[in-house]
Amino acid sequence: MKKKWSGDGTYYLPARQIEPYRLWFEFLKLAHQDPEIEIDYKHYAEWDDFYNQPFNEWWSGERWRNLFAVDAGVRVLEDFQNARIDGDAIYVRLPLYADPKETTRDVAQLLEQHGATTRLDLVGQGKFALSQGYEKAFLKYLDSANLNLKLYRLWLKYGEYDKVRRVKRAAADFYKWAKQRDDLIKSKNYKYNRPLIPFAVSMYAQDVINKEVPSDNDRRAFMRYLQKGKNLAKNAAVGVFPGKY
Repeated sequence: MKKKWSGDGTYYLPARQIEPYRLWFEFLKLAHQDPEIEIDYKHYAEWDDFYNQPFNEWWSGERWRNLFAVDAGVRVLEDFQNARIDGDAIYVRLPLYADPKETTRDVAQLLEQHGATTRLDLVGQGKFALSQGYEKAFLKYLDSANLNLKLYRLWLKYGEYDKVRRVKRAAADFYKWAKQRDDLIKSKNYKYNRPLIPFAVSMYAQDVINKEVPSDNDRRAFMRYLQKGKNLAKNAAVGVFPGKY
């Protein structure tokens, strides 16, 4: 399995991958388009005009380091007096005339004594942190979050329709897109992630496309996935992500 990119060797993402932060960005961007949601733009002042930029362009440069990353680099401090004292690092003196193996063992013991860890629920967070407990559920179901994102984006697209037709249009568009992408990935043997297509969502969308009457259970299941997308956008709007959704 390909290792996920988590930093540049000096700065690291607490979630150890980019995807949770991309989803945060995308849900916030959709919240900006939703007239029913009010965004705390003051909270996001350092995100600049995120609503006008694609994610890769917005993420590049120093932005990801300044907003989300933690400093985990090992380096020589030329001016110790200007070192930032916090709970994310310890500063030690390493003698140059001692056995390097013994020094390495001493450093390992010091790190253990000071609670060094890679557990996601205990690692330090950047200026903008994912909500507490994100590693227990959200991080394990990113495919579902992408499904919520796609459904919500399509639902926003049809804002001029009444409630029923708006939902049906979003469902039909999603199924056509997901089926086409899934078939392409399988036929070409691409290494991309296949889109998540829950059975109830598939059944509801196919009934809509075929102009048949969907079952209430399938419709309710579809609405739950859509509602989660709305909830994630509302959470992002007030500065909490993913939060409870």
